[in-house]
Amino acid sequence: MRRSIPAPGLYDSPITRALAESLAALPSADLIEQGALDATSAPHLLGRALYNRFVHALDALPAGPKDGPPKAERQLALANRVLELLAAESPKSGAGPDDHFVPPPRRLLAVFPEVASRLGAARAPARPGIALGTSELLVNGRHDLRVGTEVNRELASADSVDLLCSFLKWSGYRLVEEALRAFLERRPGGLRILTTAYMGATERRALDALHEMGATIKVSYDTERSRLHAKAWLFRRESGFSTACIGSSNLSHAAMLDGLEWNVRLS
Repeated sequence: MRRSIPAPGLYDSPITRALAESLAALPSADLIEQGALDATSAPHLLGRALYNRFVHALDALPAGPKDGPPKAERQLALANRVLELLAAESPKSGAGPDDHFVPPPRRLLAVFPEVASRLGAARAPARPGIALGTSELLVNGRHDLRVGTEVNRELASADSVDLLCSFLKWSGYRLVEEALRAFLERRPGGLRILTTAYMGATERRALDALHEMGATIKVSYDTERSRLHAKAWLFRRESGFSTACIGSSNLSHAAMLDGLEWNVRLS
């Protein structure tokens, strides 16, 4: 099998057999810099390499005969075999029978308080448009997810929220007002905000409204040195599935819905 020749540039890859053969095919005059794969860096580099291979392996499992187990069940069985190997080869890894996936393949989507279930009031909050375990770029495109819409969806299931935003506009507050009010009714005191007086862009009535709603607010008046210009939402969930939105959008109508912005929704 013919190996591709590595392009010139910087790398940070563990050396596989295929990569070693490709490096051996390079002209002897080429500079090849290698470093030790030590015990500190190996878990991260090898883990990332194995992740991609494992995802592909699970997806590539054949459908199998009609009277055989469904593909999802065989994917689950393969995952359990990998867990068994981890437990056997690395007893201190923490991998054990409790980590095994239970057939048939299922996933937990929500948990409700017992009292709410008894009263028949349990209802799952709206889920974010982006899966809780996924990261994605938001650019407010015409046919794409928009920051303002996603912030409202994230608020519906958050247990606490931190907002770091240089400019708070009334137009932006109005976009998230209803979702913020519902969140604070469910989680009083759960919203903390850091903002700034930089450029005089933050509007007083937006601050007053957020304060009256129950948000804890701190304002930086240092407009000469630090010039706070960061924008980030952090949605903490006690389930462990916290998410964040970090990027260019201030709290304004244009930045949240229509403006040409770049924000990364992080899992």
